[in-house]
Amino acid sequence: MYSKFFLLFIPLFSFAQNISFINDIKPILDSRCVVCHSCYNSPCQTKFSSYEGIDRGGSKTTIYENRIKPIEPARMFIDATTTSQWREKGFYSIIEPLNKNNDSIMSLLLEQKQKFPNSKGSYEPEKDKLTCSKNYEELLDYISKKPYHGMPYGFPALSEKEHKILLKWLKSGAKNDEIKDLEKSNQIKLFEKFLNNKDIKHQISARYIYEHLFLAHIKFEDSDGFYELIRSYDKQGLNPINTRLPYGKPKKEFYYILRKINSTIVHKTHMVYKVDSNTIKRYEELFIKSKWSKAPSKISYEPLISANPLTAFEQIPLEARYNFLLDDIKYFIMTFIRGPVCKGQIALNVINDHFWIAFKDPKYDETILNKEFIKQNQKNLSLPNEYGSDTSILDSFDFVKYDKVTVDYYKNKNILYKNKQHKLDLKTIWKGNNPNTKNNDAILTIYRHFDSASVHNGALGNTPKTMWVIDYPLLERLYYSLVAGFDVFGNTQHKVLVRKYMDRLRIEGESNFLEYIPKQNRKEIFDSWYKGLLVKYFVTYTPSNNSTNIIYKTKDYKNELIEKILEYTNTKKDEINYIKTGYKKTALLDKYDKKEHIEISLKDLILIDNLKNYKEFSSSNFNLIYIRFELKSEDLIYSVVINRWHDNVAFLFDEDERLDKTKDSINIIEGFIGSYPNYFVVVKQKDISEFFNLLKNYTNDENELSKFFIRRDDKRFWETYDWFQTKFNESNPIEAGLFDLNRYYHKTFN
Repeated sequence: MYSKFFLLFIPLFSFAQNISFINDIKPILDSRCVVCHSCYNSPCQTKFSSYEGIDRGGSKTTIYENRIKPIEPARMFIDATTTSQWREKGFYSIIEPLNKNNDSIMSLLLEQKQKFPNSKGSYEPEKDKLTCSKNYEELLDYISKKPYHGMPYGFPALSEKEHKILLKWLKSGAKNDEIKDLEKSNQIKLFEKFLNNKDIKHQISARYIYEHLFLAHIKFEDSDGFYELIRSYDKQGLNPINTRLPYGKPKKEFYYILRKINSTIVHKTHMVYKVDSNTIKRYEELFIKSKWSKAPSKISYEPLISANPLTAFEQIPLEARYNFLLDDIKYFIMTFIRGPVCKGQIALNVINDHFWIAFKDPKYDETILNKEFIKQNQKNLSLPNEYGSDTSILDSFDFVKYDKVTVDYYKNKNILYKNKQHKLDLKTIWKGNNPNTKNNDAILTIYRHFDSASVHNGALGNTPKTMWVIDYPLLERLYYSLVAGFDVFGNTQHKVLVRKYMDRLRIEGESNFLEYIPKQNRKEIFDSWYKGLLVKYFVTYTPSNNSTNIIYKTKDYKNELIEKILEYTNTKKDEINYIKTGYKKTALLDKYDKKEHIEISLKDLILIDNLKNYKEFSSSNFNLIYIRFELKSEDLIYSVVINRWHDNVAFLFDEDERLDKTKDSINIIEGFIGSYPNYFVVVKQKDISEFFNLLKNYTNDENELSKFFIRRDDKRFWETYDWFQTKFNESNPIEAGLFDLNRYYHKTFN
């Protein structure tokens, strides 16, 4: 009898013993947990993108909060590397047993969802007040008050099979069987060899390269996976340097190491820098073989020097630095548009929801052709990160100093261009790395999705309200103020100062664009971008008296200039969103079976008189939608981007008061835009006509959408998410990563 009783438990014991973290657990976590727990915005700082993150556990400290003093950084694989070190930093376990039943915080939250599988009400994990329970008593109190807040939070429960596997793994010790791949390819070895060369030119160049690539997910042509570039006190990369910022001073001799990224790749932080057999040759050409203005010497780590690349790296030729950035310009623009933070409404409300960027050609950028200009303007080109992460309140609100150096710099640059014989014309615009190809990067599109943003090659969408032209000093300061010098763990004053400085940089990019407009019309156009009674007191614009060499045929100077830049750079217009003069709407079809027919009706949706139907959706939680059209012949995927109109973006607070919903626009782009979908929409071929009729005649009853719009509590949710994620991975295996669901539309149907 006892032997039979014992035999009943053998399969269960065997099953628990055979569960593999890599093969059984990680796939579930990636598709159901990492989608909300992978970055600084993760609830309770719990990160499921690696075993080390799960083992680290949670914290009651909120990274995105106002604070007078900076907090200690908590970066995975940098600021602590062992469980005990994380416990010393205040992190608590979510997988250790809390009672004799081997229940853990993670298992209890999973079981709570199984008991109460429905989601009710509204869920916004980045805004909801979460307890971040660190012990059994706190957790029981939390779930007794909020029974529908089990995990996954605000989404359908795991399947029975998924739940059982996770539970068995947790209750059998939550072991890790991952084996790290330590082998390095030839290209990786050559890259490390170049960076660790003891020659002084190499040392200075390596520091410059590292400070610009410390966020990169580096993809080597001859290697699988992605690598990150770190500084380490040992050659194995086991003792990483953990200065707050990449230009922080090391304590002793160190090495540049390429460390394989074993964490799950999530799209919001996945910024790819590609390396092939020509990369080191290019570095040699730019940095080593080029003639430097003076004998190279070691650079100080003093903050007033190291925080500003225009000062720190003055030895490296200006052309070399600018061309290095332009060689991979999408990556560098992406770093300050998408990273290094994962939540950035305060940082991102400094830009419009949709604009295009062009770049000054190095051959005509007078700020680098004149070798003394940047040096002479060092004071005017100072950066906010020179104050560090613990900025004083007085420094963060020193508007007088801010205005003075801004005006001085504009005046000096205007004089610089006035003294040149040639006037500004289209040849001064850079034509990109891949002229005459679909992937040319001469023009980049920026979309802001409230508190995240995305960067795309080409001119996507309709003609934007504003456009930037970026030259070398602007590009370098954008990167160092918003990326290399931005401390997400810094105090509020530090972030306010960076936000205020970004106002200056935005206006500088817009001013560079306006210099191509006839001088008598620049101020009028600029003022149209900055409406409001107080805006003139907070915006500094100093147009030059220099003439442009561009001949205009119309009085619509802004749009005509944009047209000329697109033509000059051979950048195609967006076929869906670009509306030509005289365009006429088309009637809805009774039947849709071709891509061309669908795109005609999609084009009609973006017309201004249709936007009134979607005013209530132009919000912080409804501005990015993925649509799947299920045709019999193929599946079509489109991203719907809602661009909110701002009368101005000159103020840090009260953004809603500067919105004008009557001027909002919708862009519909084939493929995937952004990292944070707010809605998935699925339309079968037989229902396409009904779908378009619904959108064109929408009556503000959200229940009408339920047939096509997948709410967070919809039983189809996970299979729908899995389908979109799979298609994203297939469409761009190198650039793709997991979508983040923290900002999925907050309402349920219950």
